[in-house]
Amino acid sequence: MDSSSRVLLDEYCRPFIGARTQWPDLPLPAKPAMAWWQQWLIENSADEQFEALRSVLPQLLIQPHNGASKSEIYKHLVLRGESCIQREYATTLQLNDPQGFSIKVVDHPCGPVPVIEISEHSDFLNVLRCLAYRCELVQIQPSVHSQAVSGLIHWGLISTLNQQERAELIILHRSPYSSLLAAAIPGNPTTSQWLEISHQWRLEHELTHLATKCLVGEMRLNLFDELVADALGMLNSMQLYSAELFRQGLGLNVDATTTPNGRVHTYLTGLDLHDRHIACEYVLQRAYELEELLTSGLISHERIPLLQYLTKQRLNQKFLVNV
Repeated sequence: MDSSSRVLLDEYCRPFIGARTQWPDLPLPAKPAMAWWQQWLIENSADEQFEALRSVLPQLLIQPHNGASKSEIYKHLVLRGESCIQREYATTLQLNDPQGFSIKVVDHPCGPVPVIEISEHSDFLNVLRCLAYRCELVQIQPSVHSQAVSGLIHWGLISTLNQQERAELIILHRSPYSSLLAAAIPGNPTTSQWLEISHQWRLEHELTHLATKCLVGEMRLNLFDELVADALGMLNSMQLYSAELFRQGLGLNVDATTTPNGRVHTYLTGLDLHDRHIACEYVLQRAYELEELLTSGLISHERIPLLQYLTKQRLNQKFLVNV
């Protein structure tokens, strides 16, 4: 590991930077960018959405490849918004299932959010690479099926609002949550029921990441953030929280070792092997504490009070009730 990428465990376990800040009154009003999205949805039918979106998010024109973000075509299309260059670019990204691509706006107390939904897995991976990883051909864990993205260069918003305006959105793949089987889910849902539960869980999970960015100042690739987001996602979709289900979905064994394809690996970048294991031990401890607190009724199950409670906690300390 490059020493410049090293993350110390104490830094990894720190609380959210805005954990003690006063929250604004909720719900928040819609951001100015939402007027653009609402008008865009009116003007573009479902079967036109992908092609229309590429004119304002030209990242989606580029087939992901190594070195893409440093390429001349990326500089022309994405950084400068030179749409005329598109005619000279032959290796344009194509979807395998264009009909499986759609966009909608979803409400949340922190304000409405655009959500991209994708049916085909390879299409999801390519769209995610384009929008979250600057068109680079990065490896994505097989159990990752969603991501909240912010800071996107969006030429529709730039031209309508201002040069500093950036987009935030959620990308969802319609599939079983974290590759979990329906047989592992309480209530024995059917396959179609589990897909719908997964969709609601995944959506609330990503909305929670954006909410922490809005309310406590950051959205991190961190095990504690995953615990917070999964707690709200599970409660929203199933009206229960299971630490065991959280463990399985994250890709951890009962002894806090990791499974090869678990999404847990996404959230451990920068830690050395020893600290990775300690962080995994911490998150399991916090998960079972959280289940006990919720089951006993000592903390709220409601979306915003629970989020406010959790964002005052930290990964390496036992959960306290009175904070």
